[in-house]
Amino acid sequence: MILLLALCSIVDLLLLLRALLAGVGGILWFAPAHLLLSCAALLVMMGHLGRLSAPQRFALPVGAAIGPAAMLFCLLLAPLTVGSRRKRQIVYRNVRIRKQRFANGLSPMERLGRILDERVRYPESDEIGSLATMLRHGNLQARYRALETAVISFEPRLSLLIVMALSDEDQTIRALAAAAAAQVSYNLAQQRSELQARIAPAQHLEDRYALAMLLADHGCFNQLLPQGQRLRLCQEASRKLDEVAGLLTGGDIRRRALQAARAQVRRAIDTTGKSRFVRLSGVEPAS
Repeated sequence: MILLLALCSIVDLLLLLRALLAGVGGILWFAPAHLLLSCAALLVMMGHLGRLSAPQRFALPVGAAIGPAAMLFCLLLAPLTVGSRRKRQIVYRNVRIRKQRFANGLSPMERLGRILDERVRYPESDEIGSLATMLRHGNLQARYRALETAVISFEPRLSLLIVMALSDEDQTIRALAAAAAAQVSYNLAQQRSELQARIAPAQHLEDRYALAMLLADHGCFNQLLPQGQRLRLCQEASRKLDEVAGLLTGGDIRRRALQAARAQVRRAIDTTGKSRFVRLSGVEPAS
């Protein structure tokens, strides 16, 4: 494409040189030849707009007003006008499950490294309320920083903050929250499929425990998922947690976290079942 435009530019420049050497009479044949060559080059480039960036598509008609050489110059110069600094965006990441598992999905060294290089600062339980207050009443910068904290250090317990941000008055914050919600759903599906793929051939207890805890965490706390999906996740997590509990030894340090997760799942199932009953029947259940 660029080579064809360069060829048109060379031909146009040669015609211009020939017209200058011919004197005043050269303009009589150079003007229509130049116009015809410029239109032909523009039509060819219009057929390849999909390969051009936005600045190049804008620069193309500007250069076409002068000729093929100007079109070539504008196309080559347009990428240089784009600033090197880009806005930070949430992208879909391929979440890998490491061989060594911990209850929270990260080893202590990984968590420490991320905190030290300031990529993430996990909020304490009493700080979640502060972040919610910032999202409700803070200025634009404060709301953005609160949402950024919830996005980068996302755990299902922080999903309520993203739900709040989805109704923010600022369009940028709403877009960031929507992208975060999509990322969370993708991460859950990706982590679940990878764990299931690892469990299928070997049935490792470590992977079965990680999958059960993953389903329990999202089923109980991920407010970004529909209520019906959270209920199904809790029901599946309950079965898997019961299976894993029967396989853990008495001295296994994971038993305490597993028992807490089982109790939380049972409460979530009861709460969800009651709320669905109220919604469907419109009758307040007896306490």
